[in-house]
Amino acid sequence: MKLTQERLIYGFDPLCGWCFAFRPTMRAVTATHSDLPITLAYGGLVVGARVEPIAAMRDYLRRGLAQVQAVSGATAGPQFYNGLLAEGTYISNSEPPCRAIYVVEHLAPNRAYAFADTLPYTFYGQGQPLDNADVLAALATAQGIDAAQFVQMWHSSAAIEGTQHAFQRARAAGIHTYPTLIYERDGVQQVRGTRLYGT
Repeated sequence: MKLTQERLIYGFDPLCGWCFAFRPTMRAVTATHSDLPITLAYGGLVVGARVEPIAAMRDYLRRGLAQVQAVSGATAGPQFYNGLLAEGTYISNSEPPCRAIYVVEHLAPNRAYAFADTLPYTFYGQGQPLDNADVLAALATAQGIDAAQFVQMWHSSAAIEGTQHAFQRARAAGIHTYPTLIYERDGVQQVRGTRLYGT
């Protein structure tokens, strides 16, 4: 008798303000369906020509985060507004934190979702840079991963290349907006929710 295989595919980006807002909903989903595996699909929200100092996105982010707060109640912390956003030198780039997810997927796959979930809060809630090896290693350590092993792999060409392949796979799967949540059973998508806040 064939067993039914189910999973959730979560289209996600660490720099996505709506993914930051969606964290409580995902907590409720994982609490209710704790036996349902989650596969992260990260296509790179801020990559290529979009990579630039956060100062260039300051007005856009202020407007966007105000909308996030109005719709969801999620509020970016003063450390973000008065730190990263005010200083303006942080380079917005999804690749370094997505590469960190890729590394955790290989070192401790059962901790990948929990690790990824900490990234938007670390960025928007605590105002910490997600391109900093020490910040990312501390988050990995909290998931039981050896910091030195994490950093070594995070800097590796294999991780850089693997992250690009992960971007390509997510885009090929049609995941272009975040958050996207897909329920899949026996390899067939049953329910697909995109732009989950209606924006």
